Amino acid sequence: MLTAIVTKKSVKYVQKNLHSITFNLSLSEGGTEVLKQDFSCEYRAGENPAQKDSEIKEKIQEAIDRYKTEQQIFNSAALDNAVNNIAGGISL
Repeated sequence: MLTAIVTKKSVKYVQKNLHSITFNLSLSEGGTEVLKQDFSCEYRAGENPAQKDSEIKEKIQEAIDRYKTEQQIFNSAALDNAVNNIAGGISL
């Protein structure tokens, strides 16, 4: 089972009235961290930081979806068969 924890990491001054907000994703599977990644967005003076929700959620969801796709391939019988075929074809 996947567990995601999102935290605020930093706010950095870029230029007058412009900052960069960085969030961190820690994705765990079965209690083991499998992905740790930062996601940033621009924040202009006067904006509500909550307005950045959808932008960051989309970036985080893409990262989670990529991880899940990678795991489907990694855990597939086809990849296991490829490993066995490669190992069986090596002359020592």
